[in-house]
Amino acid sequence: MPQMNGPKMAHNRKTLMFPVEILSREFDSKLLLALCARERNWKVMIGNMTAINAAVPRLPPCVYFSKSARSSNARLFALLKELGHEVVVLDEEVLVRQTDEIYLMKHEKDALRNVDLVLTWGADSRELWERSGMADGVPVQDAGNPRIDMLLPGLRPYHRDAIDGIRQRFGDFVLFNSNFGTVNNRVTGAERFNLAKWVDEKDVEAQASGFLGHKRAIYEQFRLLMPKLAEAIAPRILLIRPHPAEDHAAWNEIAAAHGNVRVVFEGSVVPWIAAAKVLVHNGCTSAVEAAIAGTPVVSYRPVTSARFDNSLPNSAGTECFSEGEAISAVLRVLEHGAQPLSAQQTAMLHRFIAFDADKLSSDAICDAMDRHGIGRMEERRAALGTRLRIAMRHRAKQLSRYLKGLKGRDLKREDYRKLKFSGLTAEMANARIDVLKHTLGRFGTTRAHEVSKDILELR
Repeated sequence: MPQMNGPKMAHNRKTLMFPVEILSREFDSKLLLALCARERNWKVMIGNMTAINAAVPRLPPCVYFSKSARSSNARLFALLKELGHEVVVLDEEVLVRQTDEIYLMKHEKDALRNVDLVLTWGADSRELWERSGMADGVPVQDAGNPRIDMLLPGLRPYHRDAIDGIRQRFGDFVLFNSNFGTVNNRVTGAERFNLAKWVDEKDVEAQASGFLGHKRAIYEQFRLLMPKLAEAIAPRILLIRPHPAEDHAAWNEIAAAHGNVRVVFEGSVVPWIAAAKVLVHNGCTSAVEAAIAGTPVVSYRPVTSARFDNSLPNSAGTECFSEGEAISAVLRVLEHGAQPLSAQQTAMLHRFIAFDADKLSSDAICDAMDRHGIGRMEERRAALGTRLRIAMRHRAKQLSRYLKGLKGRDLKREDYRKLKFSGLTAEMANARIDVLKHTLGRFGTTRAHEVSKDILELR
């Protein structure tokens, strides 16, 4: 069981700011991390990333938790530092990456110049940052991730009602978690592949051509597999859960033609993984989550590439290289149940992810902040004149972006934003807090209070 009582530390510290980009994927885990920090007497705020970023000049002295240091964050980090804030990167995207080279090409060469601490999933991603030469004195520590906390046996009661509800709706179902947003993107209608501006155009073309060609080939093979898999497992349900960035049309076509196929994107993926009899995927983070949660995994690899395939998720279950193998593997699990992970698979999980069944990653992250002196109030807030100048500049930038959006109104992009973050209330957060309190026996009288639209404070 995760530790039941976190240490109490009373210091005059900055406010921890937890921006959430995709509500269904990030909120539960970041709320748990926020509660563990609040238990140590941190001031804590959590909410919509867009709303928080718009309010940057008005924020109290804070430690801003970013999910990545990618090039799109460079201006924001510089602004935060100019205002006297600190930046911690809890690197979400490094665990299952396209390649080491492509991942680093998504960052500015001085990506960590305005970063105070980088926290990685495990030793593998820490070593990548250390090899990159980008750290340049910035501390990098592997501390796990609160998303892993939500999968541990001690947190299973948190998801119990959702798991039971899913099983009542779909029975013994097979889950296919799709991750083809780069080649089946809901915004562009086709492909999407972005690198930092410093990368030479020829290098961009070479990387995009190789990676997208490989991903497209896998995507087309999965479109062929799904109808055959649905037929093989009937009358059981084949449930397709697309990535948030994906266009659902291709999967809806398959569902329309097969009575036992459903396309569903609802809530956190964790209860869906836990409720499934088996997960089918290729190169998806959900396979790692399933392996930790104890759900059997079938990795369908109809097209392989030593350069572009990620070893971690594909080796987290049974690897299959043909339609027949994949269907047989799924039927075998449905008939006989799961095989335990091998010693080699377990060792790989622990190399890529620092997790401990007896201690929450959320507590390890709080320990890391204390160890590296994050959030101490010795650093003063920027002068009033500086804050006013930055506020005017920031407001002008926001207005320009808004007017540009009105001029070239992009309904697909707006639809995607709504899908990523449908809205947050104190009532919604407090319902989750109550379950976490009951499950872990922690967090005392902490409640969420709305401070502005889609932004909450824990106190």
